[in-house]
Amino acid sequence: MATRLAAALVLLLASDAGVSAQDATLLYPEIVLETDDSYSADAGLTAFRTALIEAGETLVASPAGRLLDPDAMLPFLADEVEFYVGQGGLPYNEEFVSLGLHPARRALEMAGRLSRESESIDPVVNRRYDMRALAGLAAEPTVGRTEWLGGRICTASYGRISWPDWIALDGKLRTLDRREWAIAAVVDSGGAEGLAGINWPKPYQMVPISPGQKRSGGWLGILDPRGDTIFFRTSYSPHASHFAPYLNSHLCFEQRGGEWRVSAIAIRLD
Repeated sequence: MATRLAAALVLLLASDAGVSAQDATLLYPEIVLETDDSYSADAGLTAFRTALIEAGETLVASPAGRLLDPDAMLPFLADEVEFYVGQGGLPYNEEFVSLGLHPARRALEMAGRLSRESESIDPVVNRRYDMRALAGLAAEPTVGRTEWLGGRICTASYGRISWPDWIALDGKLRTLDRREWAIAAVVDSGGAEGLAGINWPKPYQMVPISPGQKRSGGWLGILDPRGDTIFFRTSYSPHASHFAPYLNSHLCFEQRGGEWRVSAIAIRLD
């Protein structure tokens, strides 16, 4: 990865006769992350993730009406779940820190509270919020061995870029905020404006998010290497694309007794 990125940056910054003027004006080099997606289409794990997502919609009767039932998600978790937290936007502090193993109920509560969707001190309320958080993580399309978490089988199993590579990239783009970068996980050019039939971006290519966005929902603007904003439909369409943030949260799985279980939850803090 470091060798490929360095070579791309040399091509962009060089001024000799072998580099065209058009190449020299590109905003950023082509960076395709080395990503393990070996479990994305695993039949058993896909069925497990689908059932987990459906469990996240389970309702139970209560004096306040029908509410989400956090107990419905407990069978999908290991008896003890390792919990990780990581910084969301600080490139010099990107590693996850383990908070240790926690009983399944406690892990659900922690995820609901740390996902920032809930400010409640009620553990049941936090577990209900976590049902949504876990279902969202389970729906991530790319699953494999994740180098961010020591090779665990997790969602958002994209590769990573070294700190020296980011320093080199900063010389071209003048930004180190990784929240401005996305990973092209699923790209359907039929859902893009003006890109039908064009193979861009490539699978798992790093692309910057455009500062200009549509006011209507369901679209994401991406800067192409020339600086133009290309809009991709990301929801409400059979041609939806998926752009994952570079710094992701993850849901991790292990097979225990021949059955899949959630073994770890890793949440990025804002």
